[in-house]
Amino acid sequence: MPVDYSYNRYLQTTRTLGGTKNADPDHVHLSFGFPHSDLFPIQELAEAARQATLEQGRKGLHYYGGSAISYLPHWIAGRLEQIDIRVPPEQIKVTVGAAQAIEIAARILCNPGDEVWVENPSFFGALRMFRLAGAERIRSFEIDGDGILVEPLREELERRAQMGEAQPKLLYVMPNFQNPTGVCLTVERRRQLAELAQTYGFYILEDDAYMELNYSDAFEPAIHTFAPEHVIHIGTFSKIVGPGVRLGWAVVPPVLLKYVQQFMSGSQTNPYMQEIVSSFLQNNDFQSYLDRIRSQYKAQRDVMVAALLQHFGNVIEVRLPTGGFFLCVRFAQPTDVSELTRLAERHGVSVLDGSAFYGNREGRNTLRLCFTYSSPTEIELGIQRLAEAYKQLRSG
Repeated sequence: MPVDYSYNRYLQTTRTLGGTKNADPDHVHLSFGFPHSDLFPIQELAEAARQATLEQGRKGLHYYGGSAISYLPHWIAGRLEQIDIRVPPEQIKVTVGAAQAIEIAARILCNPGDEVWVENPSFFGALRMFRLAGAERIRSFEIDGDGILVEPLREELERRAQMGEAQPKLLYVMPNFQNPTGVCLTVERRRQLAELAQTYGFYILEDDAYMELNYSDAFEPAIHTFAPEHVIHIGTFSKIVGPGVRLGWAVVPPVLLKYVQQFMSGSQTNPYMQEIVSSFLQNNDFQSYLDRIRSQYKAQRDVMVAALLQHFGNVIEVRLPTGGFFLCVRFAQPTDVSELTRLAERHGVSVLDGSAFYGNREGRNTLRLCFTYSSPTEIELGIQRLAEAYKQLRSG
């Protein structure tokens, strides 16, 4: 290819985050944002695949799919009622995981040069997709223990309206068990964000990937509840069945449905896997299965918190999340977490530098740790190794 070939100017050159190339079987992976492999419903999915193939294979292996194409949106609609989303199945579009739902929303709503607003910190994968869609300006707004701070956001919207400046096209938020902090947005702030979207005419992309992994069973109404015409609500099977099924969904306002369909290339999303997942859901007690997952993840969360307090004490601050995958660890004193991450890798544990989630990279005092992927024994070992790496860092 000629050296002066011009590729898409929005392509990113940053490395993929959240993983490690360390293949040592003794290595502990606390950076992976993955579910626990032993909780995958292997036997149930094997039987579901057999049934789906024999009963729906002649349709499911075509572009248009079989019975699952109508069943899955109905099933998803039923689950969403627990967060007060009540929409017809026709508004629920099955996607290739939550990632495609984010990408489609960004490409529909953003033109090159448009601005997207996000929480600070925010999910780096979403930030990358917004940039690829051409959103050259991404503005971050701080969060506290109750989610994104609404007043600074409101003040900026009002200022722009008074000055005749362009408003953001999109606000991206994770209302439940935010990645990486684990915090939840209060009901009042959800309502306020919805009102601002209605007043100033922007869309909210509500990424609710961890909604089902609620360890307190106290579900709050979605932002979508308060302004359904201004909110795209996103969910996924990746956290509750397995990332490899590559199925998620988006609850789409009616005015956007015709645009979403353009990204489906005239066919259904992974119709054969939809048949398998539908068979799994119809022939198993999903709630009991989900309760087992919640119970184990809650126990693993508690193991990680106990290990952190044992090895670090008041050196760190850690908030107990009531759901999701992650703990956010903040060091009380200035700490070079980038160097700590490298040292931890050498000690046999991978962790994630928290600055990756911040728009201005100021999160240099934080780490994100995943408590779902590793076993309790591995978690304890991993935190011990992290503490050893920290001691080495402090000793210089």
